Amino acid sequence: MNKKLAMMGLGVAVGSMMLVTSVYAGVGDAPGYETFKSAVKQTATVHNVTRQVNVTLQDNGAQLLNVKSTIKSSGENHAGSAEVTVNNGTAEQTIHFYNQEGKQIIKTGDSDVYKVLEGKGMGGKFKDYEGTGHTPDPQVVSEVENVVDALVGNLKNYVTMDEAPGNVKEIHFKLSGSQISPVVNTIGSLAIKHGAMENNQRPMPSKADTLGIDVTTLKNSLPQLTSDIKMDEVEVNASVDSDNHITNQTAQIHISGKDAQGTAHNVVLSVDMTLSSLNSTTPDTVDLTGKQLETVKIDPEKTHHRN
Repeated sequence: MNKKLAMMGLGVAVGSMMLVTSVYAGVGDAPGYETFKSAVKQTATVHNVTRQVNVTLQDNGAQLLNVKSTIKSSGENHAGSAEVTVNNGTAEQTIHFYNQEGKQIIKTGDSDVYKVLEGKGMGGKFKDYEGTGHTPDPQVVSEVENVVDALVGNLKNYVTMDEAPGNVKEIHFKLSGSQISPVVNTIGSLAIKHGAMENNQRPMPSKADTLGIDVTTLKNSLPQLTSDIKMDEVEVNASVDSDNHITNQTAQIHISGKDAQGTAHNVVLSVDMTLSSLNSTTPDTVDLTGKQLETVKIDPEKTHHRN
């Protein structure tokens, strides 16, 4: 199974958020940024949490894609669950993930079969997907911050912070036009262009190769931009609670470009992530008694199924 394709929806959300938050990393000593950076580090230490991540994609005003996901992790025995719904305007699919009792289980909404994964690397570690339990190397973090500092150090002037009731802090960040770093714009444009080229050249796997997940729903929804690609606007808003945790973060990226036929596109990618039930989350579980099961052997080169 090609895990990269199977997790494409999650990749869209996470990749977009990383792109935006990387811009934050170089804004220097501004109070808003320092508060945000401190909250990011504090939030990263919470392994028991419920995350709701919603992603929408619009092209020339028409909605192309809507991804809604709820991800629950307990931080204990790597237990976790996730429900992801993908809608491209013409078709909708829902995928359920469970990590319980050392087993990883996947079920799609159009099937009654629960697929139980086995094989190398499938040791029941929900953290492999969620990132829980991972402690970044402080030296690496510092070096990355220094590199981005050098690229976009003057962005501190664009970060603002407001105080709200309950000792809540609201962080705001918005760039447009020439305010966006040419380096960030170039890297983003190259990633979009070459990602589209790779998708066009790569044959799409069948649903059997992706554990029943129809990844064509995602691929066919994405505009294939090939030229004149640029970021026109980036906006991020974040709420930090009294315990220095980020409870909500929204990001919106406006991208323009042309496809291979020369048609102009104005693409808007929106990501809304909410964190709740910090240190009080109980992941969903499924009772497999009496259920139709299929054991899936995960192989580095190919996928085998056995009932």
